[in-house]
Amino acid sequence: MNKLLLGLIFTILLCASCTNRGMVAIDNGIVKLEFDLKQGTYKGIDMETGQTCIYDASWRVNDFLSTDADSIYYQIEAIQDSLGKGQSIQVVSVKKGQPDLVFNFNLYDQEPFVIMYGGIRNGTSEGIQIKEISPVANARLFYGADISKNFKLIDGEGGGCPTYIRETPSLLSQNNMILHFGTDDDFHTLVGGGASYGEFAKYALIGEKEQRKADLKEHPVEDLQLVSYIDVGEEAVGTDTVQPYITLSSGAPYKFEGNIAYKEARTVVWADREIGVKLHNLDKDKSYIVGLSWCDDADRRKQTVHLKYGDKEITCIEDCRLPSLAKGENAQIIYFEIPAAANELEPQLLVKQAGGDNVVISEVLIYEGKLPEERLNKPETVEIPAADFTRCTLNLYASDVIGKLVDAKSGYMTEKDRFYLDFVTANPIYSAEKYAQTLRILQQINLNYYYFPTICMWYAMMPIYGGNIVMGTNDTVGAVEEMKRVKLSGFLKYTTMGIRLVPDCYDENNENGWWDDEHWRLRGSGPQGESMKLKSGHYRAPYDTSRKWAQAILDLGGLPFTYFQTAVRSKDYAEAYPQHMLFNESFHEIDTFDWLNKNYTTYDFTDIGFLAHMRDVYHNLNDAGIVGMMFDYPYTGWPVYGGMDDKYSTAAGAYRTIFKLASEGLGNKAYIHERNLKYGSDIALGYVASQRTWGDTDVITPEMVARSGLRWYKNRVVVNYDMDAKNLLKAQPADSEDGINKLLTMSYVTASRLLLANSFGTLDAEHVYKLSRIYPFHQFARSARPLDAFTTDYPRVYGMKLTDKWSSLTFFNEDEEHPQKISIKLSGIEGRGGAGLHPDKQYYIYDFWNDKLIGTFGGNETLEQELRKGEARQMAVREVESNPQVLSTDRHLLQGLLELSEVFWNEETKELTGYAELVEGESMHITIATNGWQPQHCTVADNEVACSLENNSENLVKLVLKSTHGGKVSWKFSFKK
Repeated sequence: MNKLLLGLIFTILLCASCTNRGMVAIDNGIVKLEFDLKQGTYKGIDMETGQTCIYDASWRVNDFLSTDADSIYYQIEAIQDSLGKGQSIQVVSVKKGQPDLVFNFNLYDQEPFVIMYGGIRNGTSEGIQIKEISPVANARLFYGADISKNFKLIDGEGGGCPTYIRETPSLLSQNNMILHFGTDDDFHTLVGGGASYGEFAKYALIGEKEQRKADLKEHPVEDLQLVSYIDVGEEAVGTDTVQPYITLSSGAPYKFEGNIAYKEARTVVWADREIGVKLHNLDKDKSYIVGLSWCDDADRRKQTVHLKYGDKEITCIEDCRLPSLAKGENAQIIYFEIPAAANELEPQLLVKQAGGDNVVISEVLIYEGKLPEERLNKPETVEIPAADFTRCTLNLYASDVIGKLVDAKSGYMTEKDRFYLDFVTANPIYSAEKYAQTLRILQQINLNYYYFPTICMWYAMMPIYGGNIVMGTNDTVGAVEEMKRVKLSGFLKYTTMGIRLVPDCYDENNENGWWDDEHWRLRGSGPQGESMKLKSGHYRAPYDTSRKWAQAILDLGGLPFTYFQTAVRSKDYAEAYPQHMLFNESFHEIDTFDWLNKNYTTYDFTDIGFLAHMRDVYHNLNDAGIVGMMFDYPYTGWPVYGGMDDKYSTAAGAYRTIFKLASEGLGNKAYIHERNLKYGSDIALGYVASQRTWGDTDVITPEMVARSGLRWYKNRVVVNYDMDAKNLLKAQPADSEDGINKLLTMSYVTASRLLLANSFGTLDAEHVYKLSRIYPFHQFARSARPLDAFTTDYPRVYGMKLTDKWSSLTFFNEDEEHPQKISIKLSGIEGRGGAGLHPDKQYYIYDFWNDKLIGTFGGNETLEQELRKGEARQMAVREVESNPQVLSTDRHLLQGLLELSEVFWNEETKELTGYAELVEGESMHITIATNGWQPQHCTVADNEVACSLENNSENLVKLVLKSTHGGKVSWKFSFKK
């Protein structure tokens, strides 16, 4: 529905019908929206409870607000789309001399959410560049409720951006967010964010967008007046260059992990030796104080600060130890006085490394005024004001640094960029999952699942990672040799294996842009190569074409993957095809330095000629048999400085095109991987199969597990999360099997793609066997829920309901040095420390890795276990039946879901029957609870399958099946009373 081009006569009729009342409402029996057409605001009501959940909400495009309108019109009509039937209200706010704001709010039958989108009707004489669109602007939350009770807030960041639990109402998140508060008897949840993506990134904001800056102004230091502030990890320069402002001489942005300290302290810039902080536009007649805040994510850094102006350089503080976030210390700030003589000389504070890895800064502040001597040149802990829950507001908006051009006398609606809001579903687990399911539908996501592991040839070769024993080389010959080792190991009995070649030349002339066999033969890994014994050229004979090496991998039973450095320039390509570059220039300079592209812009993914070239690139790869690829450094593909041939394209739209080309060119079964560490936007959903959640690594950490675990609702539903490479030889704790068991378990439970840093030449038979216990990965849209996420600061219990009588349960001890007790209320509320089981039922709980029955528990009991240091305990929870029943197998982590099928108790024949998917030459042990019945004998339908019984205890028996050839076999196990 798009009533964007409403005629004038129709508009006048609408105005006459609504202005007498001033109020209009729609509802679906679950959600009610009430619009105040005089004020330009609306509220959302939970119809079952009567709770007003959002109120004083408005809508906005750029700085045009519905609350400023001269008049507001509306229309209500029935709708039917992929989400079902319902009704939509369109509100049009009109103000003389401005574009009309046109917004749609959709309610669907029997659904708890609102879908929203908007745009403008530009009746002005000038084109308008839409940079922000907000259907929920400055909404207040939960009228009359105390939202501070057990308040929890989780961001919806994607990619490598941190995801964690907050307990204060301040958040700016890409994509979406989850807000939850209350007690077990009375709790509420609000989930909001992007419901589809086309041309804009989406954001969810709780509190003020610049809360830290607002706090600094509201709580001044003594009598100082704040005149300039930058969070240096987010901004390159102060935005107001009329007032005093700040620039940095060098530094790259970085985000420290965890939730110790406030957000702005963890977003830093770093440099190897020195960062210069230059102060501009200082008034010669005023006094200034500059504050620098900083912290250390480890406990190594020391820094010295000098003040430089003219020919003078003064030492302000020496060898200052930075506070350690790792030790729970908060950020510190140091105040420096700027001499009046320096004001007209653009003074610099030089922050220099005095110990540790490098130098970092978090924030820079300029104040007018003076401070007492005793507060200068010495660190103070940053004091953050207590959270004010009464001022909590919500904004949902789309944003783009370039924006969408809407010509004069024309209109635009963001029908491909919709928003989602649910304030009715009380349980945060169910609410978040409903959001992701809706996103999956609207974005038309048909996700390809990584049911197999992938070996990255770069990791397998890098000495500091898997290549500590060099068994593979990152070229086509090395890739094929690696696949031969995989086949020889016997791993292909369990699933296939992906082999990822990484053509990653870092010379100024490289493979990028060209992306053809000729340049893959010509270029190697450049300066990296010598230390890793890599011969020049990523394509080498006899596998010197894409087709030759890909087919060799396929013939050996594997899957060939390749790698692009998304929009990293190659100088020779830019010189050969300036028309394919942004601004149509080979060397268009920009004012920001990037270590990959230096000071130049890159390829134009809206240029018709370049798009045709890229289609040829993917045609070659598809014909060769390449099944997937990795996009490295995807931030280079954001055209944030403009210069696109298509003047109507947004930056986000151009970025999305990169992945659209790959997906369409390699086919809808391709595995497209986005290593989006800098930007965490979900803009590429629908075209990418996986997102990277961490920087380069070959280990697993508690922070990695939590980051993916807290995105459970999107994991395997809209995207697969990849925690980057894992080295089975580095699993911790190293003094027991718990290390590798934990690595494998949490890679399965909280992620959905496992990348291996090891060459199979470094693994023994036990490693291969352990790895096979988690393969294949399941291929349906569900992941384990963090059952304690909203009652703790770190989730340690995960659960996934497999049937109405059977759940998977995981306890995770993140402490690699000490044991820890972990518990869950079996019939408690999911997400609030419960597993959601029936309180009146009895349940068997069986431990997979320790291969033992933990016991029988009532649904109303609490399961508490003491886990060994660094242990992940994987358990099957099955409702107790009156007849013999399967409890577990030793074949797969999910204990029967993938390897067993059609398991059934035949009351008439007194037989337990089913099918088992057997592995060639390997015994499968099926643990069965006899439940008071006496085992008799087992039979199988295949003469080449051996069947035997092992009695474990009075109530447990193991059915053992072994096949010489593998495959699916039917079995029967008879009992008597």
